[in-house]
Amino acid sequence: MNTPLDRQLAAWDTIRACLRSERDRILEEIRAYPTPIPRCDQQFNYLLERRERLFQELARLDDAERSSAVAKDVAARIEEFIDSMHYLDDGARLRLKSASTEGFVKSEL
Repeated sequence: MNTPLDRQLAAWDTIRACLRSERDRILEEIRAYPTPIPRCDQQFNYLLERRERLFQELARLDDAERSSAVAKDVAARIEEFIDSMHYLDDGARLRLKSASTEGFVKSEL
């Protein structure tokens, strides 16, 4: 993982792993939700909304990664994407930024 391309791919993979982990957590919470579920259950509807947003965020990530292949400043695109993510606390955002700039990828964000 010494080349800039390797570091960039690792940064995208780290972001993807973070989003997938959150998606999997939400999916498990939905699966374990006690039934019957009334339509007006705000907590459950919130989980469904978060699930949908995470799927959209993963699709947006794929688009950003594809478009960065032809971009001149990939590091800036990665940082811009991290800044635009709604599902990160400040600590996770900083760790992702650090991983993308240093080329050091931590799996436990």
